[in-house]
Formats: sequence, structure tokens, C-alpha cells
Amino acid sequence: MKKRKLAALGLAALCTSSCTSLLIKPLDETVKYDNVYLIMGQSNASGVSPWSFLETKNKEIYDKYNVGNDKVLMSYDVYSREDKEFKPTKFGFTDTDPFFGPEIGIAEELSKVEEKSYIIKASLGGSCLQSQYINKYGIKYSLYFRFINFIKDRVQYLSSIGLNPRIKGVFWMQGETDAVLYPAEDYYYAEKLLFENLITDLRTWIYGYINFVDAYISTKSIIWTNPQIINECKQKLADENEHIYCIKTNGEDEESLDLYLKSQTGEDENDPAHYDSLSMLALGQAAAKYLIK
Repeated sequence: MKKRKLAALGLAALCTSSCTSLLIKPLDETVKYDNVYLIMGQSNASGVSPWSFLETKNKEIYDKYNVGNDKVLMSYDVYSREDKEFKPTKFGFTDTDPFFGPEIGIAEELSKVEEKSYIIKASLGGSCLQSQYINKYGIKYSLYFRFINFIKDRVQYLSSIGLNPRIKGVFWMQGETDAVLYPAEDYYYAEKLLFENLITDLRTWIYGYINFVDAYISTKSIIWTNPQIINECKQKLADENEHIYCIKTNGEDEESLDLYLKSQTGEDENDPAHYDSLSMLALGQAAAKYLIK
């Protein structure tokens, strides 16, 4: 387990020389913050797992999120679908109603330890880190600005209704498209700059530190090239920074999850790219444990 340093030192460790002087508001233990968590990435972040399978496999979770979890409110910008209103987290908060993403598992864990939480999801299926968010040279693209503006707008709204929002964590689920279109080794540099720029652009609502949670892409899919190298880049970032965590998802060791694709479990034999419902639920639950650290 990583040793915890002073929060300010943890943030400095995330930054290159261009942002080491960045001042983050100190965390005031006497203040009640309203915690906000972000979900960003491509299709598995957006949500392509069918919730109908949970109706028989996990009835308790199904019943709870079929009506919505009112302890965790969510707003989202996914594909061409947007809902700015913060609503109880439930199934269908993605591009297509029959599906869900990691927000269900995240909300399940948050509701156990926090009186009220907020999730903002900003993601796009098939999106590429290095050509739509930011590249290894630090050039930012339109999708990055679109999502940053959406996040800022939603957090500012929380402030306008009298809350004290604190962006406490980001769950980043992406890498598959980059594994196909770009040299896999470049992913490390682009992702590092993504995290640093998120800190810079969202610093108004960051207090003390922010946790970045990443996850391996699947090595079981027949359509991704070089997934192992992408995952090595993700792991390297986590090893270097105490506020970056990476979830192993391919059963690599005793501490990793062993997630399955829809094509492997019968939920959709023609879909070798997206996680089945129980795997997505488990992934969200695992991510939440790091987000709330």
C-alpha cells in the first residue's frame, strides 16, 4: 500500500515543471464539502452493459437502480445525449436506455459512506486520447474543451444552489482506441498530461488533492492491438504517483479483477469490446474504493 504524504506534496508529484508551482486550496477539515466525482473516457465509461441481466443475477441492485439512488445524484454528457439536471443515479444514464456504465457500482459504494454525493459523466464512445483529448505534446483538442466546459458548468451550478463542491476524484476508462491508432508507448505521456491539465483547469474546486483512478483495458478482446503496452503505461503512472490508482482487470494476480466481455458471457455474442453487466458493476465498485480515499 502506498504511503500517504502531505496532500500538497502528492499534487506536486503529479506535475511536471510547468505546473509544480500550482497552488491548490488547502483542505479544511472543519468544512463540509459536497463531494463530486467525474467519469471520463470512451464507450465502457459511457456505458454499454445491459442492466436487464442484473434483474435475475443481482435483484437487490437492480431494484435500487431501476428507480434511482437518491443519495448519489448524477448529470451527464454522453455521445449526443445530455442531461444537465442532477438526478438520482439509475440505469440508462448513457446514450441508450437499456445500458449502464460504472456509475452504478460507484454510486452503490458512495451511498454506503457519504450522505450525499454527485457524479458528472462526460464521455464519448470510440474517442481517442491523443487526437480528441490531449496528445503527448500537450496540445488539447475540442472534445477535451467540450467536457471541461460541461464539468465546470455543472460544478458552478452546484455552487449556485448553496453547495460547497469539491472535485475529489476522476475515473478514467479509456485506451482501446489509442491501442489501435497510435504507438502504444506514447499513451503514458498523453495520459500524464491529461491528468495535469485536469488539475489546472478544475483547480477552483480541488482541495488538498484529487484521486485519479484508471483501469486496464481488456486483453481478452480480439480487436485491440498492443493492450499490454497500454496497460503498462497506465501502471507506470500509478506507480509514480500516490494519488493515481490503476485497477487490473484481466485476472493478472490475486489483487486484480477478472472481468468479462459481453461476447464471453452470452449477453451479446457479437460484442467483443464491452464488459458484461456483472463485470461493469464490479469495476464501478472497485473504482469507488479508490475515488473516496
